Amino acid sequence: MKRYQNPDIFEYLAMSYALGTLQGKARLRFETLMSKHRYLRAVTDAYQQQFAPLVTLLPEQQPPARVWNAISKELNLGKVASPQKNWLTGLWHYLPVAAFASIAASAVTVLMLNTGNQPNAYMASMKSPVQHDKMMVAMVYHETMEIAFDMPAGALPADSGMMPTFWCIPKNKAMPPMRMGTLTAGGAMRMPIDKKAWKDLADIDAFAISLEPMDQPARDIPQGKIIYTGELAAL
Repeated sequence: MKRYQNPDIFEYLAMSYALGTLQGKARLRFETLMSKHRYLRAVTDAYQQQFAPLVTLLPEQQPPARVWNAISKELNLGKVASPQKNWLTGLWHYLPVAAFASIAASAVTVLMLNTGNQPNAYMASMKSPVQHDKMMVAMVYHETMEIAFDMPAGALPADSGMMPTFWCIPKNKAMPPMRMGTLTAGGAMRMPIDKKAWKDLADIDAFAISLEPMDQPARDIPQGKIIYTGELAAL
């Protein structure tokens, strides 16, 4: 399981799963891992939400007549069912993977530039700048107005003298970081936010977690070592 804590591995698998290119036994193994590890499910869900609009950009494909004949025969229907407009999951039976990947790659730019819709959530996959197999996922939900952290055991150091502190890094680098609160190893992984904080997320570039000394007053900028960073993406 340890190799699946490496973001370079699990993010590729999550993206492949969301697009449908992860097939066969590999897909089944990944589904088993997702059922056991919430952070894998969170990353995969985020990619699925991000790629969902791609289905409207795909050309309509009509399955071969033999497919519908076989379905009709299997269901003992009196006539061949009329072909229906396909959807993303069924598309893989008729559209070559390479063709879909090409369409998906072209459409990603469209998705990234589509800023007309108000996001329902934000996500950051936060990685350790030193230990590359360490990571966590931070999800911000408008519905519950909270930041939810999903991480494997041991992601936060259990150092009684240092406090993991959560920061928002603005897109405008002339602005100081926003100190959002603190986390504790083994503690509650939820952080409530207000309406102003939610609105401010549109101007946030990344999340970060630093280790701040507990015996010193809280500062407006990180004083300790940064242990996690991750770019923020609107969903």
